[in-house]
Amino acid sequence: TTVVTGLTGPVAYVADPMDRTASLVVEQRGTIRTVRNGVVDSILFLDLRGQISSGGERGLLGLAFPPDAATSRRFYVNFTNVDGHTVVARFTRGANGRVDTGSRFDLVWPDGRRFIEQPYSNHNGGNLAFGPDGYLYIGLGDGGSGGDPLNNAQNPNSLLGKMLRIDVSVADNDSRGYRVPSDNPFVSRTPVAALTEIWAFGLRNPWRYSFDDWTRGGTGALVIADVGQGAREEVNWEPRGRGGRNYGWRLREGRAAYDAWQPAAYQPLTEPIHDYTHGDGQSITGGFVYRGRALASAFNGRYFFADYVAGRVFTLGVVLDDRQEARAVDLSELTESLGGLAELGQISSFGVDADGELYILSYSRGRILKLVPPPQ
Repeated sequence: TTVVTGLTGPVAYVADPMDRTASLVVEQRGTIRTVRNGVVDSILFLDLRGQISSGGERGLLGLAFPPDAATSRRFYVNFTNVDGHTVVARFTRGANGRVDTGSRFDLVWPDGRRFIEQPYSNHNGGNLAFGPDGYLYIGLGDGGSGGDPLNNAQNPNSLLGKMLRIDVSVADNDSRGYRVPSDNPFVSRTPVAALTEIWAFGLRNPWRYSFDDWTRGGTGALVIADVGQGAREEVNWEPRGRGGRNYGWRLREGRAAYDAWQPAAYQPLTEPIHDYTHGDGQSITGGFVYRGRALASAFNGRYFFADYVAGRVFTLGVVLDDRQEARAVDLSELTESLGGLAELGQISSFGVDADGELYILSYSRGRILKLVPPPQ
């Protein structure tokens, strides 16, 4: 069912922790809008249009609230600045819920800069999510172009092509805006000496990742949808707290070999639990493991994802072993039952509300759809 129309390039839909009746829609152009009971607030929650670059794969791309957002009133956004480089910025809200625009603080990275340099215009990643450990996870693409020509995803001294994990629960006057958790996998400098912010290697362009909702019976696993090069799209499953993995790009694309002209930063490489060829779609959009109550119980624990180019929606069953490693089973397509491409358009993202119910963002049609049970 359609709940919101008239949006411009929506790319994220996030529940507002200060108002359970509201959600926030991130628009790529640089704005965030409040949706309450299906109505879009006429006052923008945040407007960064004069401070970002937008278009193609650039823009305002991510939003996340920390676990203590109701009291700290903080939130974080990910965008490309006017020069096309990635910025992760912190803002604070007033007691009335409105954003204090003067509170902006751009996180400071290991090289001392307030941005992460992007050598090309594409593969910026952009998603943000807090894990069950309370830390902020930042998924970065490999820097762009095609085929990772700079080998960033396997470079221990680059943040690009990685999943980062940082602790942002620092004082407002902290000079960097975060600290590195002591249990991050490369703090010990094994199996490779790498930047300590890194949680995992070997990603090409993680376009949407999420955690299996541990507050609603989920396992807390990190599920990463990684966009492929010219042949395959993939879904990676990481059990809760199991950092330090190398997902293989550029040596691997999905389950297939790609190019081993330079060796992996370290072995072994972790294969995806699911991949598909470009005969079925050409750009994966990651979603969520469903933990709501509105849909049939058979959907509980299934992973929902889509393909942006093909406009297709899928669910995937997951079987876990005693180590919480996953095996994908029972792939099912929902596209036609949801109205097909004409109804769905190009799907840029998924979202969940305060009750864990699932939403689809139609980028091309500028609207948000809620998944509901079929009529009896």
